[in-house]
Amino acid sequence: MPLPYRRILVALDGSQESKAALSKGIETALAHGSTLALCHIVDYHSIKELRKQYPDLMLHALNKQGSAIITHGKETAENAGIHHVRIFIKEGLPKTVIAGDIAASFQPDLIIAGSSGAGTSGKKRFGSVSAGIVRRASCDVWIVKNSNTTAVYRSLLIAVDGSDASKSAFHAGMSMAARLQSRTQVVYVLNTQSLSSLEPYTEDIISVYQERAGELLQEYRALNKLENYDLTSVHYSVEYGTPKSMIPEVAASKYQADLIVAGASGMGRTERFLLGSVSENTVRRASCDVLIVRNNHRPGP
Repeated sequence: MPLPYRRILVALDGSQESKAALSKGIETALAHGSTLALCHIVDYHSIKELRKQYPDLMLHALNKQGSAIITHGKETAENAGIHHVRIFIKEGLPKTVIAGDIAASFQPDLIIAGSSGAGTSGKKRFGSVSAGIVRRASCDVWIVKNSNTTAVYRSLLIAVDGSDASKSAFHAGMSMAARLQSRTQVVYVLNTQSLSSLEPYTEDIISVYQERAGELLQEYRALNKLENYDLTSVHYSVEYGTPKSMIPEVAASKYQADLIVAGASGMGRTERFLLGSVSENTVRRASCDVLIVRNNHRPGP
């Protein structure tokens, strides 16, 4: 089942990671006949002191740089076979403009962005930019950390929690893994830290949660069988710890993941708040690419 991405927005900042993001965007657009748009944000906030000293010079330099980045990206996409590429150049904070004004205008169902800025200060800031896009976007967000433009995903880690969003993430991840024939690990994290305050009942409670975790993974096995994703290597496991660190750091390293796929919301208000934090922390902490899923990728009846 192909991913239903029809409108893809790629954010470009001139970094190697954003070039890799463009490569992913072009590949996905060509695979699914998607409309592609490219954007660049002229971020004056990053050079406030220089703006005070040389306002006209910096304005001219940054706009010239942004125009060159967008022009090169557009030419790259067109040379790859995409005939109509929309472009956006705007001023402001990237995390708000990309997920706000540009997304409102273009209506993407997928935003792809690199995980670092063009310079050292940009690299320090862009973790928060990536997380900010994830927090604000109403569509799927794909954060690219591997700067190798030709890299192929060999090992996918799909984080699940039983929510509708994580089921969509499961289908999105499995669909991508089937297309790439990637090794796939489906992980449910039992949050033992949240149970520590319930002593002396912790052991009994963990036993109940372990049983539920096993049942939950059985549900995902059944979904895999029902949809027949035709994958030869899919494994399921329960991990223990705090999801916001276990998923991006421990599990990703343990299973040598080069892409993490996770849903963007939980089952209720509290779960949505907690998993929102997990989504952002996954983007911040992961050393591999991350796809955060909001769209409904579940197959219809």
